[in-house]
Amino acid sequence: MAHTPDGISCELRGEITKFLWPKEAELLLKTWLPQEGAEQSHILALLRWRAYLLHTCLPLRVDCTFSYLEVQAMALQETPPRVTFELESLPKLVLEFPGVAALEQLAQHVAAAIKKVFPRSTLGKLFRKPTPSSLLARLEKSHPLESTVPSSPCGGFLETYEALCDYNGFPFREEIQWDVDTIYHRQGCRHFCLGDFSHLGSRDLALSVAALSYNLWFRRLSCMDMKLSLEVSEQILHMTSQSSYLEELVLETCGLRGDFVRRLAQALAGHFNSGLRELSLSGNLLDDRGMATLSRHLEHCPGALRKLCLAQTGLTPRGMRALGRALATNATFDSTLTHLDLSGNPGALGASQDGGGLYTFLSRPNVLAYLNLAGTDTALGMLFMALSGGCCANLTHLEASRNIFSRTKSQAVPDALQRFLGGARMLRHLGLAGCKLPPEALRALLDGLALNTQIHDLHLDLSACELRSVGAQVIQDLVCDAGALSSLDLSDNGFGSDMVTLVLAIGRSRSLKHVALGRNFNVRCKETLDDVLHRIVQLMQDDDCPLQSLSVAESRLKQGASVLIRALGTNPKLSVLDISGNAIGDTGAKMLAKALRVNTRLRSVIWDRNNTSALGLLDVAEALEQNHSLKSMPLPLNDITQAHRSRPELTARAVHQIQACLWRNNRADSTSDRKPCLQPLGLISDHSEQEVNELCQSVQEHVELLGCGAGPQGEVAVHQAEDAIQNANFSLSILPILFEAGSSPSHHWQLQQKLEGLLGQVGEICRQDIQDFTQTTLDTTRSLCPQMLQRPGWRKQLEGVLVGSGGLPELLPEHLLQDALTRLRDMRLSITGTLAENIVAQALAGLHAARDRLVESLAQQAPVTVVPAVPPLCGDELTLLESGGVEEFFFPTEEEEEREKDDGSSWKWLEPSNCFLVPSLHGAAEEAERDPELAAPGEDAEPQAGPSARGSPSPAAPGPPAGPLPRMDLPPAGQPLRHPTRARPRPRRQHHHRPPPGGPQVSPALLQEGNGLTARVDEGVEEFFSKRLIQQDRL
Repeated sequence: MAHTPDGISCELRGEITKFLWPKEAELLLKTWLPQEGAEQSHILALLRWRAYLLHTCLPLRVDCTFSYLEVQAMALQETPPRVTFELESLPKLVLEFPGVAALEQLAQHVAAAIKKVFPRSTLGKLFRKPTPSSLLARLEKSHPLESTVPSSPCGGFLETYEALCDYNGFPFREEIQWDVDTIYHRQGCRHFCLGDFSHLGSRDLALSVAALSYNLWFRRLSCMDMKLSLEVSEQILHMTSQSSYLEELVLETCGLRGDFVRRLAQALAGHFNSGLRELSLSGNLLDDRGMATLSRHLEHCPGALRKLCLAQTGLTPRGMRALGRALATNATFDSTLTHLDLSGNPGALGASQDGGGLYTFLSRPNVLAYLNLAGTDTALGMLFMALSGGCCANLTHLEASRNIFSRTKSQAVPDALQRFLGGARMLRHLGLAGCKLPPEALRALLDGLALNTQIHDLHLDLSACELRSVGAQVIQDLVCDAGALSSLDLSDNGFGSDMVTLVLAIGRSRSLKHVALGRNFNVRCKETLDDVLHRIVQLMQDDDCPLQSLSVAESRLKQGASVLIRALGTNPKLSVLDISGNAIGDTGAKMLAKALRVNTRLRSVIWDRNNTSALGLLDVAEALEQNHSLKSMPLPLNDITQAHRSRPELTARAVHQIQACLWRNNRADSTSDRKPCLQPLGLISDHSEQEVNELCQSVQEHVELLGCGAGPQGEVAVHQAEDAIQNANFSLSILPILFEAGSSPSHHWQLQQKLEGLLGQVGEICRQDIQDFTQTTLDTTRSLCPQMLQRPGWRKQLEGVLVGSGGLPELLPEHLLQDALTRLRDMRLSITGTLAENIVAQALAGLHAARDRLVESLAQQAPVTVVPAVPPLCGDELTLLESGGVEEFFFPTEEEEEREKDDGSSWKWLEPSNCFLVPSLHGAAEEAERDPELAAPGEDAEPQAGPSARGSPSPAAPGPPAGPLPRMDLPPAGQPLRHPTRARPRPRRQHHHRPPPGGPQVSPALLQEGNGLTARVDEGVEEFFSKRLIQQDRL
């Protein structure tokens, strides 16, 4: 039989390996019991966390086994080599060894294992007398502290967990091992969340918590919305009494009672080295005894908390008084407590007039930055009086919703509110929802915000405050002066018809960026509701209004919401829109889809609870295929749920398509799937493209006004205008070609090759690539658009772009080639974009010049005369030839032009050039053609149907109103007054055109008198210029 140097045969080793499988013995030592002698030898098999004492005779039999965690102490003796174990479950176990070397191996193995579980343990605590000091010195020398540092991830958590599983006889859960290795360790996360292991049993969860008791890695333990068993609660209490590294304990809605809080306070009071700084017990029902115990601990705690959350814990006035007394007594809280949440405890601050010490704490200078007292029945007057002398300078978030303003009628309460706002310096959120503010309190609130110039970007929540008409009047008077406001929530205040003037007041504010107006559209009169919605549309389209976010949620507007949705098609400045809860149906969804196809500024749309079916969802999904700017659209879960019941396949398709489009829009590299259009390429802005299209349309309208028989000078102007339109359209069409012509990667392969060996040459290659690309782009531009290179200033702009390539080599890390390629791509886009801007500028200049020449030609045309057979008007009426009537007929007065501009702000397709086109009727076309002099001066022989019917080569798009045309002089007395379009060719009529929106609806018979050859020259003029989409008295 072959023996090894330690006296254990190979056959015995093999039998021990088979016996212990799947476990593996790390060390085998020959030993015996002193009372039995060396003749009855045993084998001590030392595993990773457990020791087995085995008989040497076959078959193998276990004499005893124990976990290293059961070892309370060890006593070593050199002569004879002996060890004495003090164990929890066994009496003293004494073993003798053949030599001191084996004794030292045993001591080192056990000490190393215990050190992994208890990192702060020392050899002096483990080895007791009569262990000789020389032996301890050799152990410390052979086993330094560096070798005992936990080598597994997260401070040896897995080793501790494995040792505890072995100690308790529970299986080792690989799910916990995977989470620790994959999530916590790789991401450097020090937050241990029990919710990640909620699928495990309570014993497994308790073991994972127990492993945190002596862990040096994790700093936070949290459990939310999960009821904790008794075993887990006990381990949490044990952990808080032992751990010195745990800083945050969050146990929200865990089904804890007052007994747990009492024991938690006792555990913290007995642990003087506790590092706990943040405690949250929200959502647990705590009794007064538990709060009293916790308050006593907080009162004498040397290390005060930074954050304390006791929301919705059933606090009574007695418990609140105890807590307030603790905060006021312990002066350490004045310099440490920054977050206090006591919300959701009705009546906790209602009975006591002094808040039981809480107001005393708040009235002292402190560092409190977050305070939430919502739903505690506190009197806001007393609260603001306390805050005005305390933490108002550091407070950034104050939530006081669902409270009463004051229990007494006193002028001191609004004054306290104004003093608080005057002393605030860092306030960013003020919540007063559901507080039923009186008018004087609202006035004091807005006055205080107007006087404070140090606050900015403040969110003010005044929803459900029952402000009604009186509050609306106060807001109208003062909201413009409150420059600190950037977000205002006025939902559910019963404004009703007062919304008309309220929206106007909001539009005059130059600081409001986010406004919520939902649940205020309870207007019985449909005309008033339409007026309110049109006011909101004007607010959205006002270039001077900084509004970026609008919410009309839960307003049940139904078809009225279509007014707001249609306005999105004109590309307003809004970036966030919430129209949820308005029952717009599939019709509204289709209109929203059309708006999303052309809108490029919206970033987020919320539209749930609108009774939308699968077809409506699919319309929006298909529209998002063409929208590359929308980043967020929360899934309308309520509508999706209803639609999935009737048409599940179509609903799933729409949802997947919406998610795919949003994912595409949110990708970091948005240029990977470029399309041959101007906006995705980023060559020019959508505003520039829109300006070109609008100017093309305006020039085309002037060409139609001038006509073909305008004389030699007019014909030259018409030809020049047509050339300018053609050049503008050609300029827009060549921009994608220009980009493709210069986008070929000329030196990418050289760049990659040089980066592999010669990083120093990267800069030269990049500069050469930029020069080649610039030359290629210039050559392409010269061949396609030589007029651009004749404009001054383009070379200076291009040189300014090329200056940025000087610092390119320093931006290229040695191992990131992609950074170089991205930088080159950006430089290419900058160069191409500069050239594209100059091309568009050249096109715009040509269009402006063509329109100016057309205006001059219109002014120089021969005027028409007035037929003397026109019957005289009544004595009190003015004719067209009296008091400048002809001038007012052809050229509107300044007051009328202002009204046209107001109308144009909400209906963009009604342009000022239409003032010259009074639609005539099809029935009188033949007679007007036979004798042009009989046509009314304001009538056109060809009916017009708005810009879309003029056949403009560029797409009809809304644009800024053109400037007023110069007035034409009247002919000398005695000469006929001729219509400027008398020589215009008459097209063959094949179908009737629809009259323009807002035009006069007059039957053809009313335009003829007597024999049908005489018509009033002013027929329909007054109605045409006085017709308004929104009544003037409402403006």
